[in-house]
Amino acid sequence: MHGIDIALMFVLPVGRMMLLAITPDPGGSFPTLSRFAEIVEDAYFRSLAFRTLRISLATTIVSLVMAYPVALLMRGLTSRWQSVLVLIMISPLLTSVVVRTLAWVVLLSRQGILNQALRGLGLPPLQLMYSETGVVIGLTHVFFGYMVVSLLTVLRGIDDNLYTAAANLGASQRRMFAEITLPLSFPGVLAGSLLVFTLSASAYATPSLLGGSRASVLAVETYNLAIVNLAWGDAAAVATVLFFMIAATVWVATWAMEGGRRKVIFQ
Repeated sequence: MHGIDIALMFVLPVGRMMLLAITPDPGGSFPTLSRFAEIVEDAYFRSLAFRTLRISLATTIVSLVMAYPVALLMRGLTSRWQSVLVLIMISPLLTSVVVRTLAWVVLLSRQGILNQALRGLGLPPLQLMYSETGVVIGLTHVFFGYMVVSLLTVLRGIDDNLYTAAANLGASQRRMFAEITLPLSFPGVLAGSLLVFTLSASAYATPSLLGGSRASVLAVETYNLAIVNLAWGDAAAVATVLFFMIAATVWVATWAMEGGRRKVIFQ
């Protein structure tokens, strides 16, 4: 299959979606942007957009903070143990996301294992189900492996001779991390962050099960409009807004992080 054929497979569905978003209702004769105007003016849709961004950014940050030490630890292991741990890390991806999310329902619900343990300690239960916190926990579990693999791939490519030379020049472990490991790992940080962010922003099952109506996001609203209300034009408009919101965030993050990486390395 040629590259142009692959590109068309991705471009045509997106183009069809955008065309449907501006298609007028029955009786209209010209393309319309009224659906997008309603989304911008409606406080409910604005809250969904901001919540989608908050949850996606929080999931990305939590995944990065948790995955970086794990990737550093795995870098120091032999290739055999790295392969074993990577397999363990990605093994949850072989399970349905719905099944994994339902497991979190058992853990985070009002009568779940976590709150039962808190009650046993005399502490008040936590409201983790149907909240943004619960959604972030579930999404972090789902996409954590992607972040670890992205970071490990880049960290393994750092030449050990750089650390040897730095140690011979009297650099401490903290300085070697700040001036060698961190700058050279930025491509992995960027790749993992963008991957987790885009997947989190477009996730449906986990926000639907753990967030409910209290922590709904744009992907869930798109599904409800298309499948429940059969409002295909409105659903396409919301999906288009989500598409451009993700694309704009990815572009800004790529520009900022790549610019910062060049500055750190070459100055």
